[in-house]
Amino acid sequence: MVNLNREDGGRRKFILVEMADYFDTVLIPRLKKVAFSPEWKDGRPKRRATPEEADRSPRIMKVVRLESYEDALNNLETRRTSSQQSLLDDVEAQGEDGLKEQYLLRYMLEVETRGSQSLLNVQAFQDPTAYRLKVKRPGSDESREVNVDLLETFNWLIGLTVQHIAAPRTFSAAFERDSEKRLRLKGRLRLDAEGPWWFRTVSGVTPDGRKTLVVWRKLTGDPEQDNLVLDEWFGRQGYSSKDSEFDLIHVNGGNNLENLKAPDDTWKVRLIEENFHRLMFESGGGL
Repeated sequence: MVNLNREDGGRRKFILVEMADYFDTVLIPRLKKVAFSPEWKDGRPKRRATPEEADRSPRIMKVVRLESYEDALNNLETRRTSSQQSLLDDVEAQGEDGLKEQYLLRYMLEVETRGSQSLLNVQAFQDPTAYRLKVKRPGSDESREVNVDLLETFNWLIGLTVQHIAAPRTFSAAFERDSEKRLRLKGRLRLDAEGPWWFRTVSGVTPDGRKTLVVWRKLTGDPEQDNLVLDEWFGRQGYSSKDSEFDLIHVNGGNNLENLKAPDDTWKVRLIEENFHRLMFESGGGL
């Protein structure tokens, strides 16, 4: 496919799907070789690509690894409270068809693993850059923690045709209380590489043609400050939930952005966590 594009200037796109250890040991090296030079012999390039061939060669190859069954199990974390254990230890809970047996057979996995990373731990969305999963190394039983790209995963889930991804920006701020004890900014948001408030936006179009803005931010754990900073940042970008620039606005974390109902009786401003979970685990339904 790469060489065909080189020959006729085509813009063919393709997706390779493969499994097993030779993905890393055989397939990726071959892809790198064909991208570097159109002709090889005895493990060496016979010649460099001409300027025209180089211009028609792939610039970027993206490798996407799907979570395996083993990885999903490795990321399950069971948590049983003392109250749960006390109920299961009760004499009346013992015996065939008793509470303990029914709980272990039907409910334990769902209840005690809730919030595990592989089952979407929405609490970890407070820092969208730090969501991590344990993943097996190819050809080994050893696992390592890797970052999950929540931004791109969400784009896929909502079927977003991405038009722009903004560079992340970080801010700091000072606060004060007015005479009625309401929190307000003291001065303006300040660009600050070490600041606690981080924002990154993605804009594009959903499959049904709706213009969409996705706002990712890091939360500090103080909702009052976080939402005040969000309101100020949102206005500084020239955004408004009232105008027609975007049909949908997705934001992670609870917020105070003014919301409006669309003609189809759905809300314009939506929580990323809710849509993320629904689109991953529920069947049917639209955005």
